[in-house]
Amino acid sequence: MMSRLLACVLLVLGFPALASEAREGEPCLDLSCLVCPDARDPAKYEGTMKMVNFLALGRDQWLFRSVVDFDADFGVPKEFEPELARLVRTFKARGTDLMFVVQPTRGVMHRDKILPDHAYGFDYPRARRNLEHFVGQLRRSGALVPDILPLVDNPPQDEYFFRRDTHWTPSGARATAEVAAALIRAQPFYAELPKKQFRTEPGVTIVNYGVLDRALRALCHNDFGNQYLRGYRTVPVVEDDAAALFDDQGEPEVVLTGTSNSASRDEEIRHFNFDGYLKEFTELDILNYAMQGAGQYGALIEYLHSDDYDPDKAPRLIVWELPASYRLDGESMYRQLIPAINGGCAKGTELARQRSEVPVLQTGERAEILNNSGSGRQDFTGLEGFLEIRLSDKNLHDFYLITYYDNGERDKVRIRRPGVVTGGLYRMELSRAESLRSANLLSVLLEATEPLEAPLQADVQLCR
Repeated sequence: MMSRLLACVLLVLGFPALASEAREGEPCLDLSCLVCPDARDPAKYEGTMKMVNFLALGRDQWLFRSVVDFDADFGVPKEFEPELARLVRTFKARGTDLMFVVQPTRGVMHRDKILPDHAYGFDYPRARRNLEHFVGQLRRSGALVPDILPLVDNPPQDEYFFRRDTHWTPSGARATAEVAAALIRAQPFYAELPKKQFRTEPGVTIVNYGVLDRALRALCHNDFGNQYLRGYRTVPVVEDDAAALFDDQGEPEVVLTGTSNSASRDEEIRHFNFDGYLKEFTELDILNYAMQGAGQYGALIEYLHSDDYDPDKAPRLIVWELPASYRLDGESMYRQLIPAINGGCAKGTELARQRSEVPVLQTGERAEILNNSGSGRQDFTGLEGFLEIRLSDKNLHDFYLITYYDNGERDKVRIRRPGVVTGGLYRMELSRAESLRSANLLSVLLEATEPLEAPLQADVQLCR
């Protein structure tokens, strides 16, 4: 009788899935039946829902993603280890140390909240081993890497992640910042950096209605409601107004890049204060370039292409907050980052240049943007150079670059830049493939991945 009454009440309150899952004699007292059978249906995870595939119920009103949160395959693919080391060396040549702050997954950090019958085969021991291997790979590349494994083995008492969101909480950000700051303070260069005192104080209450809440609403027309946590903000410690007036220490020597976990948000209720805790614990000012929705390296591209970056006065340290699920495995990532670190054509030698109009294109159609054929052909055989492309349409973020060579080979690479990252400027190393080392570059084409509805201007330089 009680379970029938509960089901009726829930129907009236607008929770049809919970009502349908309530069984005779088994009332849903812990709200677990808010997660309906559709959450296990692969057909329901199309389009934007793929990012939460599959929604998995946890203890204490936790929700997980079976693919990302229960991932156990961390690490840089072996073939990309040399590229990672080359990236670190390129930064070092500019006087910059690169630090990776690896963020463990929600499944690793909150494995105690995973229900065995909703675990989708999650293997924590294997995840722990692979995470340790990933940290070791990053260190062997020459990068600085804080040891986050003690955090994994003994998670903080306060929740590291939100219960139904993909982001860390202010407590998770603080615990990670403590570990990162300890490594920064231990570096020989730390003593040379200008110091500045900061303090962290309570901020607004964070009202979190997470991406997994929204997924549950879409799948089951139910949700667990908001999660409330105290927010924090970090401010400079200023003795008096006169001190503030003369407190000009120049540009920060530490730059933070990364994901939405570290981004400075316009809305304080969505800011987790990782940058603030780093400032407090290191006594260093930090320029925050972390971005929401920029992928694993979009924020770094944004910084390297900005007026804040000068390759001749590069920052002493770049802190790259990196979720463990990112594998640093994109060839085009390294081919774009390295010429950007070196300052592009402005700091190199221009070998060829062409300005042209790219016409209206349909998907798959191409336009030549650099030509090296005919009587004026130059010899670029074996050139370890790069292309610098400036497009008048800064909203064009997705296209192919195709480079043809005189031995009949071609190099085709896709550039896909998230919409939040500024467009218009693209740098791309020429292919370093063995089959192209004895070939001369003939032509560079732009291929549309979606209709180009209006002509644009392209200014292309080939430099070394």
